[in-house]
Amino acid sequence: MISPASARPDLLRWMSAIDELAIAVNQQRDLPGLLQQIARTACDLLGYESAAVLLVDDDRVALRIEGSWGLSDSYLRLVNEESPLLLAPEGTFVASPSRRAFVEGAPVIIENIARDPSYGPWAKAAQEHGHHSMAAVPLRNQGETVGTMNVYGGDPRRLGPGGRELLQVLASHAGIALETSAQLERDRLRVRELSSLNELLRQHAAIHDRFIGVARRGGGLTDIAAALAETTDRAVAVQDVSGQVLATVPRAGVSVRPPDWLSWPQQQGGRSLLDLVAHATPVTAAPEFPGLLAGPVRVGEETLGVLWLAGESEGDDLRLRAIEQAAVVLGLEMLRRRAVVDAQWQLKGDLVSELASGTLTDPAAAIARGDRLGSDLRLPQRVLAVRPEQPGETVTAQLLRLVQSLVLSRPRPKPLLALRDGAIVIVAPVADPADAEEFARHIRTVASQSVEGGVRVAISETCPAPDQLPGAFRQAHGLLRLLRYAPDEDVLTVTSAGMVGMLLADVEPQRMGVLAQRWIGPLRDYDRRRGTDLVATLRVYLDHDLNTNATAEALFIHPNTVGLRVKRLESLLGVSLTSVTDLTTLRAALAIDDITRNP
Repeated sequence: MISPASARPDLLRWMSAIDELAIAVNQQRDLPGLLQQIARTACDLLGYESAAVLLVDDDRVALRIEGSWGLSDSYLRLVNEESPLLLAPEGTFVASPSRRAFVEGAPVIIENIARDPSYGPWAKAAQEHGHHSMAAVPLRNQGETVGTMNVYGGDPRRLGPGGRELLQVLASHAGIALETSAQLERDRLRVRELSSLNELLRQHAAIHDRFIGVARRGGGLTDIAAALAETTDRAVAVQDVSGQVLATVPRAGVSVRPPDWLSWPQQQGGRSLLDLVAHATPVTAAPEFPGLLAGPVRVGEETLGVLWLAGESEGDDLRLRAIEQAAVVLGLEMLRRRAVVDAQWQLKGDLVSELASGTLTDPAAAIARGDRLGSDLRLPQRVLAVRPEQPGETVTAQLLRLVQSLVLSRPRPKPLLALRDGAIVIVAPVADPADAEEFARHIRTVASQSVEGGVRVAISETCPAPDQLPGAFRQAHGLLRLLRYAPDEDVLTVTSAGMVGMLLADVEPQRMGVLAQRWIGPLRDYDRRRGTDLVATLRVYLDHDLNTNATAEALFIHPNTVGLRVKRLESLLGVSLTSVTDLTTLRAALAIDDITRNP
């Protein structure tokens, strides 16, 4: 029996050792060193020759010795590599002491290893390493068993209750060391993350300040593109929605050549180039434009252009941030340019209205105003009219922006442009008549790729003087109004419009009105008195090549009704619709009626 006098020094020694462990844990020393100190303390206080702290691996498959004292390297290699302590072994030795302590959560005491069958394949090796007794207690962290605390004796012995309690205290310190180490690692990781985030934010702010600084200094699109090229180390180009290249900046001998919008294939699932890049965040790569990255230049919901960079992929956060910032600043700069252009268009629109209305009283003054706006009304002019087939404010505004861009790209003298009578009209100086028609086709091709529902373009004949422009406006508008839309139609010209074109070009509306009144007037008077539709029936009947059934289907009436109406109008006019001469006269009269009623 141990006397109180002899127990007191042991208690003081134990308390001193535990205090040292507590200090070591609180000082946040490295985990392997702490576990080794705990194992050494166990040997010193309990009189065992060796000790170990075993922890479950990340997959919770086996226990591994992570800290030890007095164990040889060969024994560590045996347990950790050659014969691991599996928690779910395939053999018959499922009740090894360490596994039992881990699974059952209770101390396991082995008084004599040689006589205990649970030691299994480790018994011989343990004895060869001088182990003849051992004890294992569970090691917990955050309420979960994560390993065991083991001690090994050089002779058979049994660990008493006090020893078990002390061993459990040491295991608790190992658990605290684990949690402290884990928390320290989490803190270190968080500090690294915060440091990285702070640096990233600093770099982002620098990128933002750089692009905003370029804009504040009045740097244009080219300066912004140059700043982006330097930041990303990539060649850059900027296009507007018409495909016009507004800025291009090479880098390291590489230049960006955006796709030609005019030759953009329409077999891309019906998608235009803008459709492909509209939702990029901020850039995308696609097989349709190999070796390039493309992203939209947007302000709100409106896409103003496309930003191109050389390269096939971009995953670097800083570069992506730079691209985002550049796209925003480019959008603002493009809006600023638009505001300037809109002010110019207002002045041009006023002049176009005067030219179209025929109220021009001073041609010399008009020519001078044209000079100030970059045009030249001394040259012959042709009038172009552009109209979406499915009109609406949004579509018309989109088309207007696109046509404005194409007009801006023209060399001087610049065309005049305005929105008039639901169509975009352009007064284009003509050095070569074929060049004006090619410009009209260019507008139609580009607009058809961006505007849903189709776009129609008509062009007048050449006007040698400003006072003749009202007739050219009438021609362009008349072609759009009088000719039926065909999805595959070319640019509408007076020459290609047949009789309608001839009448628009060569006959004055006042003179044509007499002929229209002679042939169409009696039918219109009859319709007014009787509430019938003879004029509409004649028009539809001729449009359907005298086919009674087709006319009836178009008018939603019975074929017999069509026949009766045809006989009535033949009687009123004294003609026969089987006569080629009468048919020609009536077709011409209808066309003249359209022109004179809607000049």
